[in-house]
Amino acid sequence: MDLTLSLDTASAKSLQAQIFDQVREIILDGQLGAGMALPPSRLLAERLQVSRNTVLTAYERLAAEGYVKARGTAGLFVERIPPDSLLLIQRGSRIKTNGPIPDASSEPLLCFAGSPGGGSDRPELDFWVGRSDVESFPLRIWRRIINRLLARETTYLTDYCDPAGLPELRAAIGTHLRRARGVSVAEDQIIVTTGGQEALNVVFNLLRSHTRQLCIENPCYLGASLIFNATNLTVHPIPVDRDGLQTDLLPRVRGSLLYVTPSHQFPTGATMPLALRLALLRWAEETDSYVIEDDYDSDFRYDGPPLTALAGLDGGRRVFYVGTFSKSVGAGLRLGFATVPRMFWDEARLLKARMSNGQAWLEQAALAAFIEEGHFDRHLRKLRQVYKARRDCLVEALRRSFDEPELLGWESGLHLVWRLPRGFPSAREVQLMARECDVGVYALSSGAAYDFDADAPDDVLVFGYSSLAEPMIEAAVSKLRLMLEGGGATSGR
Repeated sequence: MDLTLSLDTASAKSLQAQIFDQVREIILDGQLGAGMALPPSRLLAERLQVSRNTVLTAYERLAAEGYVKARGTAGLFVERIPPDSLLLIQRGSRIKTNGPIPDASSEPLLCFAGSPGGGSDRPELDFWVGRSDVESFPLRIWRRIINRLLARETTYLTDYCDPAGLPELRAAIGTHLRRARGVSVAEDQIIVTTGGQEALNVVFNLLRSHTRQLCIENPCYLGASLIFNATNLTVHPIPVDRDGLQTDLLPRVRGSLLYVTPSHQFPTGATMPLALRLALLRWAEETDSYVIEDDYDSDFRYDGPPLTALAGLDGGRRVFYVGTFSKSVGAGLRLGFATVPRMFWDEARLLKARMSNGQAWLEQAALAAFIEEGHFDRHLRKLRQVYKARRDCLVEALRRSFDEPELLGWESGLHLVWRLPRGFPSAREVQLMARECDVGVYALSSGAAYDFDADAPDDVLVFGYSSLAEPMIEAAVSKLRLMLEGGGATSGR
């Protein structure tokens, strides 16, 4: 089939991204049905007058996200997407909403008056989850930006910021989300927060009156479980498998609120395929429910381009997207954000104002400049290379030291998990033994994860590899091997 595409060479969006977006729209609109073939990459490149690699990159992303599938040398063919799922995806360039957009409030807001990852007692070879590499922090650029801001903007140091966040930072975040995650949001839909945990609290409190019951992945992120378990609402833990949350087990009760990490399930690392993402959105629509999408480490995908976020597929109706700069820049900045549908904007802004008078101006202004001037994209490219090398080192070291270890979630993010073989001590026992060897590895209960099933097998170790250089990773795995061999563990199942 011939594809009619229109590329804009003057656009800030890359040519491969334009090809991906337009072919995706054609598929979702039903113009390319299941089983139909995409044009050969060489032919489409000639018609569009672009390099073949540009088309190949777009095609690879379409395949990675499940829109098409390769059939040997025959080419790429469109995958089947249920028709009722297509109805849930609102497309186009305009900002979407699940209700009428209220007039923006003209009233100014009144100014209202974690986990054990640090400390001097941490082991030397510490696989703690989610820690950024200290040496990779862009200190020289950050210092230059800070000095420039202080030289010309000192009056802001004595003023209150908008509780919802510095407008320049909200605009920069919106641009990044549209470009990197396929999430189309306006500046006024973004709430800047003190990290991802406060973003979760903001969304939960915003939706509290709309919610009859809570649903959450199991196992899940500890911080989300703490919020849900502190309520008097019924909490439904939904099991996860290799494809993430099992959508067929979601309760059919209306008015639910679901917490999910579809791009890199925490802690298992599973990536939810397109068909299940669409099934999740269909469930939310049919049950009049809302979804919190925690996209905590989506900037780090090593095997293929970033996936379109669940919020990008939803079009701004039922998915509240939560993100953080703790992993991509530094947790010490304490900056995260949440996106909300337009109909919730005024309510969200007032709620945030009741919680605090906003984040510090200097860090927000510096991060906005860091993103707007292109430093953030370059920083991410560098970090992906650094963390991929460390990921590869850890995977190779574990495979070399143990007999076919079952490793999960290593395709992206900053951690992976190892399901221990039969005959090994429990994960908690291994954690304690390793600590005696000055190595930090973590059972789920100690690695910022939570399992609602008290009788679940304690056979999963979490390895956060982002803060350890390759020689340290090699040394740590070597110590683990000697320790487990000395303890009489066998790797046979």
